[in-house]
Amino acid sequence: MKRFLLQVWRILPPWTQLILSRVIRPRFQVFSAAIILNPANQIFLVKSTYQRFHPWGIPGGGLEKGESTEEAVIREVWEETNFIVKVEKLFLIKTFATDKVVTYYLCVIKDGVFQPSDEVSEYGYFSPDHLPDIREGDDELINEIYEIIGKREHELA
Repeated sequence: MKRFLLQVWRILPPWTQLILSRVIRPRFQVFSAAIILNPANQIFLVKSTYQRFHPWGIPGGGLEKGESTEEAVIREVWEETNFIVKVEKLFLIKTFATDKVVTYYLCVIKDGVFQPSDEVSEYGYFSPDHLPDIREGDDELINEIYEIIGKREHELA
């Protein structure tokens, strides 16, 4: 059933998705996302099955009732990829519009073998200058992530 609903969602126009998301979800939305980097400093991205345009993005999703943001990011990465991650630290908090907050955690993959899910068909590591077809706005977010990483590395040197 979930797979069918995701396929239906994929063909809906963006304005319909926005209206339906307001009906389905609470008025104030909180999300958690994982920033995972490999030793070459490339960022981990996943390809969504339900996004018709710009399907690649940072893994993550909305909180479930009673769940902390850290618990949500661990659950979301596992549900989407079958990877078990360890949260290293809170990296960034961003607001989108006036009713959407996303917590970004720096994470490392500890275990698991990738398994495609209803939501994610593949994953990859990408450098900021060779990104796949990413979600609108994620290019700015990824640039901000790398700016913060560069500043922190400079401060530690």
